[in-house]
Formats: sequence, C-alpha cells, structure tokens
Amino acid sequence: MTASSASLAARRKRIESIRRGERTVGERIVVVGMDIAGSWQRSREAVSETCSAAPIDADAPDWTTTPYGEAVNSCVDELETVARESGMVAAVSDADGRLLWTGCSRSMRTRAERVHFVPGGRWDERSVGTNALALALRYRRPASVFSAEHFIPAVQDWVCYAAPVRDASSGEVMGVVDLSTTWNRHSPLALHAVERFAQRVSQALQSLSLAPVLRLRMLGTPQAFLQGRALALSPRQLEILCLLTLHPEGLDLERLHAALYGDRPVGVATLKTEVSQLRDRLGGAIGSRPYRLLVNWQADFRDLEQALDAGRIETALACYRGAFLPRTESPLLRVWRDCLESRLSDAIFRVDDPDVLLNHLGQSPEAVDALQRLGELLPPDHPGRQLLARTFGEV
Repeated sequence: MTASSASLAARRKRIESIRRGERTVGERIVVVGMDIAGSWQRSREAVSETCSAAPIDADAPDWTTTPYGEAVNSCVDELETVARESGMVAAVSDADGRLLWTGCSRSMRTRAERVHFVPGGRWDERSVGTNALALALRYRRPASVFSAEHFIPAVQDWVCYAAPVRDASSGEVMGVVDLSTTWNRHSPLALHAVERFAQRVSQALQSLSLAPVLRLRMLGTPQAFLQGRALALSPRQLEILCLLTLHPEGLDLERLHAALYGDRPVGVATLKTEVSQLRDRLGGAIGSRPYRLLVNWQADFRDLEQALDAGRIETALACYRGAFLPRTESPLLRVWRDCLESRLSDAIFRVDDPDVLLNHLGQSPEAVDALQRLGELLPPDHPGRQLLARTFGEV
C-alpha cells in the first residue's frame, strides 16, 4: 500500500531538517539509520554537493557478450514494462556502479537524462554520493533511499530502490537492479520488486552454460582458450590472467603492478596497455576498479591446488603436466609456483601405491621425488626396480 502524501511530506521535512544541521547525531541516526548517516559522511569527503549529474564512462567495454550481460538481456523486457507502467525508471548496473541498461517511463525520461541516470552513468558512492544503488553495492543487500537522503540535490526529488545481483556459484555481487521514481510516489512494494528482479537475473546467470568460458592451461606449455578458441597472448598477458584467477575479488592497479613486476622499473602505463589489449582479446571480459575477470573460468593450476587442499593426491598428479610458468618473472607467481611444487612433492611422499607414482613418472619423467618415493616403496627384489633403473637410471 502506498504511503499517504501527508506522511511522505512529513518524512521529507524531517530529513531536510537533519541535512540543515537542526538535529543531534542521535536523532539523525534514528531518522535515517546508520547506513544513510555513514554514507553521508563518506560522501562529504568525496563529492561536492554542487554536483548536478553523474559522470559518464564513455569508454566502457562491451558487456553484452559476457554471461552477466546475457543474463541481464534475458530479463530487461519485463523490467522495462514494469517501469513504464509504474511511472518509474529502471536500471541495471555492473559491480562498479556503472549503469549498463536503463528503461524509462515517459514521466521519468527527462529527469533521468538530466542527471545522467543513463547507460554509462557512474552511480557509485564516490561519484555521486548517497543513493540506493551505491548502498546496495557497498552493503551487499537491498537498499532504498528516500528524497533528501540522497546526497546531491539533483536527485533529492527521487526515491530509489536497489538490490544486488549475485552469482549463485561464487556469491560475488555482479551488479544491481534499481527502480526509481519521484519521492511522492514511494511504495514499500517497490523494494520487493527490485529484489525479485535481481533474483531473476541471478537465476538467468545460473541457468547459462556452466562450462567455463575461459580455460587456462598453465602447467607445462602455457595456453589460454576462449570458448574453445586458442588465444594469442603475450607472456605478460598470460601472467595477468593467472594473477586475476588467484585474486577473484580483484586487484587494483597498484597491487596488480606489484604482483606482476615487483621492483622492476616498469611504468604503470605499460601495465594499463597490457590490460587494455588483454581486455580486447577477451571481448571486454575484464572489469576495472578493481581489475577482475568477468567470465566463468577454469585453470589447471587452480584445479591442482584444490585437489591438494582436499587431499586427492591422484587427482592432483593427474592435473600436473609440467611446472607452472617456469619462465615467469612475477614475484607473486614465482612464490606461488614454489609453494605449489613443494606441496605436490610433500603429497608424493605420502603416496603408498607404486602404480600411482609410475603413472606420474610416465608423464613427468623428471619427477625426482616420485623416483625417490618409489625407491622407498619397492622391495629390493621387485622387478620394477630393474625397469626403473633402465628407464630413469639408478633408483
């Protein structure tokens, strides 16, 4: 049931009095809540109250071919119908708060265009301050922002409702579904509507093919495949992909630079160029701020790590086809490789089945640790010792 005009007007006046400094801190929190009060504080440090519109990201990569993009496109027709019939503007963002799609009623179109609530508009908290989309991203839960609770005056005649879209497999927030209208049309039912649509997008994402889109083969000869097609990538670009799989939450520019180059005198512009070219090769499937993979992926070295974590030694040995990036100069990848090799060697010395070790030696004849473990397992008169001696030398 829609709230009465009188109660909405009274609520707006209370919030406006807080914004003018006429209430104590305690009263402020009681009226608007901790989430809004905290967001105001952060917004004052990042955004000018004279800001009249969101910045536009004109160089956004193509999102429509990513799994998230396909999931969004499968749901937007119904979302747009709801927006038009309800006098609202609907939007879907990515995980950075950048709007990917919008659908407007006639009554909200001009308002939305005036404040750049359009595709490419950045509605994260650091760009425009307090708004429902930004709060849904920050707190990873549904949010509504009413009237003067918005930080910038340009949208203080609005009420907005937003809910995060999650990847059902990883729990990662992929973006946000938002519905907005004028403050005097506020209805609690709108928050339930965006939650339902966010769940629809999440379900669509889950229903897409579960087969990995990007496959990395980094044990032995490094190779990367996108939708089954081999990619021609430089060693640095392959290393960037490995670093992003090791940090699915993402890496900012400084951390990625340190992980890739360490103390080597390589400028950040070089790294930006590498990432830009890699993003093009992947069809735009690398996010920014932080850098992260936007496609479902599978990597043999991560499979090996997971098998070791689970104590599945035979599976781990079956994954191994050679050393992980033996020529890498990345300090983080070198440490990770050394740790992986050490863990694998420890696992080999726990193997009690000679056949498992023989199979491993068949694909990795240089595995000295497997030879040593075989020497411990086979009795002196075992015929396998003579075979090993002829094939690999003295055991």
